[in-house]
Amino acid sequence: MTTPSPAADRAGDRAGRGISRDVLLSTAAELFARKGYRATTLDDIASELGLKKASLYHYIRSKDELLADIYQQIFDRIEAEVAPLVALDLPAGERLRRMIHAHITVVSAELPSLSVVFSEESELPADLQRGIRHRKRAHEALFEKVIAEGQREGVFRPGSVRLRVVALLGMCNWIYKWLRPEQADQVTVDEIAAEFAQLVESGITAFPNGGGRSGAWPRFATLDEAFEPAQLAVNRMRAELERLETELSDARERLRDGLAADGKPLRAVDAPAAPTPRRKRGQ
Repeated sequence: MTTPSPAADRAGDRAGRGISRDVLLSTAAELFARKGYRATTLDDIASELGLKKASLYHYIRSKDELLADIYQQIFDRIEAEVAPLVALDLPAGERLRRMIHAHITVVSAELPSLSVVFSEESELPADLQRGIRHRKRAHEALFEKVIAEGQREGVFRPGSVRLRVVALLGMCNWIYKWLRPEQADQVTVDEIAAEFAQLVESGITAFPNGGGRSGAWPRFATLDEAFEPAQLAVNRMRAELERLETELSDARERLRDGLAADGKPLRAVDAPAAPTPRRKRGQ
């Protein structure tokens, strides 16, 4: 007879008692984010779940294990959204834009858990920290693969793939520090992804002849929407040309009036003097 593993035992207990792993981890993450990892006790977590502390041990062995599980859950959710995009039959630039959007979408939806993940890693024992670092590198490798492919295709400029991925994910992950979805003036996930994608493209994309284009997300829905910025620019140029033409016309009139007052003849254009004919020899 096969002996069930401890993880299987805990999964069975959770199912029997009606508390899912997601509920347990999200509750713990909210408490860790609000009170801090060290200040939060297992009693606090059990009380929040409506359990006794002894009952909590049916789900976890320790607070460290709970924190490590929160890490793994976050990585599971991010990779579930990002990893499939790597294999899409799309140009590297488009895949990278979609990966940025997917990563930011998960981060913005998991702010309490991310707050714990990014601030409490040092609290984990060394062996658990090694596991987290392994998951981080696996996730970074997804972005490294796409950027390296883009460099080989000439889409992205040459440079350190590793440093660019660290910078990119640092920018995307840092939104947990300032994004507050409950505030009315906060930007949307699409707006953040659009700005970040444009920043990345402006920094690493190799445009022919020094030109460039926006990497905004989401993509334009209609041609009118796509050409609206260009049309606005054309309208501004037309208005500026009209202003300059008006100023030039006024200046011409003022000059005409001034010359007339001096009594000088007015000619639109002075005809060039006729060349003097050369005399032939003997004349």
